[in-house]
Amino acid sequence: MTTTVSNNPIQFCVIIPKKLNVNGMQAPIRDACIKDAKAMGKDFEKVTKTWDGDKPRIQTEVKSGVPAFHDSFLASAWPRADNSKGYWKWYWLDEGTSIRYATMTKGFKAKTKKSFIGSVKGRGGMLFVNKQMPRPGIKARKFTIAIRKKWEPLFKAHMATALEKARKASGHAM
Repeated sequence: MTTTVSNNPIQFCVIIPKKLNVNGMQAPIRDACIKDAKAMGKDFEKVTKTWDGDKPRIQTEVKSGVPAFHDSFLASAWPRADNSKGYWKWYWLDEGTSIRYATMTKGFKAKTKKSFIGSVKGRGGMLFVNKQMPRPGIKARKFTIAIRKKWEPLFKAHMATALEKARKASGHAM
């Protein structure tokens, strides 16, 4: 019996993919976050559009590399808690109060409504403030909750689109 030995080695080839284009991946996500943060800020501003006097300063921000999530972006919008009269007006209307000291003019009509992102013309105003004569509180308008409910599904959809763009920008899209 004869045995033949092959001199052909068994070979395996590993193909190393090109490096990920990390900057290209981050750009569409960052850009979508910036766009959404600005748009959320505009919704906050819609609530105060017809307000007389003091209004809160609306802050928008996009942060990268949030500590809990190393490679991340955080899009935010909120009325800045700067202790101004405008901020407190927002806070009291958004959260509601158990009592109030302001007496409103006859025929007063509020400019804001519960869970409504916007404001209307309204009618009347504050007649006087008397701390010795508490009145029924302000019913919470819950603007912040309404804006969150509006933006949560929108933000998710926008991020899905941005992630698809990021996948293609990575150089490894299929």
